[in-house]
Parts: sequence; structure tokens; C-alpha cells
Amino acid sequence: MGKSILYHGSITVCGGILGFRGLNSVISGEVSLVPILLSISGIAMVFSAVSEAVLSSNSSGSIPDDRIVWSTVVLTLIAVIAGMWSVIA
Repeated sequence: MGKSILYHGSITVCGGILGFRGLNSVISGEVSLVPILLSISGIAMVFSAVSEAVLSSNSSGSIPDDRIVWSTVVLTLIAVIAGMWSVIA
């Protein structure tokens, strides 16, 4: 159960970061292919991770190996730190 929350939470946070960055660019007036695809893929990641965590009766079957779960968590932390760094600097 704990690995499931970590994995799906990490995917949700990464998708939220991608979607936010893409939507931020689109709203600011930079309408090109990359921000639009970032928005679509980020929102899709959030919806897929949330639906997999909520609607799946046995979500432990869809969780990959421990190494992939922990690398996803670490890379999510790096993405959050990089996002905060870009806001501060």
C-alpha cells in the first residue's frame, strides 16, 4: 500500500508540474506545440495516476519494481526542487 501511494503520488506530482508549466506558457501567450503537448501530457498523467489509484481494486499489480518506484520518487523530488529553484532565482 505504501509503495502504491508513493508511486502514484510521484506520477501525479510530475504530471502536475508538467501541466502547470505548459498551461503557464499557453496562458502567457506562447502558443506553440511544446507547451500545448506539455499541458496535455501533464493533465493526462494526473488523471491516469489518480484513476489507477482510486478505481483499481488491486493497484499493487500495476506497481513496477522497487527500484523504479524509488527512482520515480527521487526524480519527482528533483523536479520539485528545480521548480522551486526557478521560481526563487
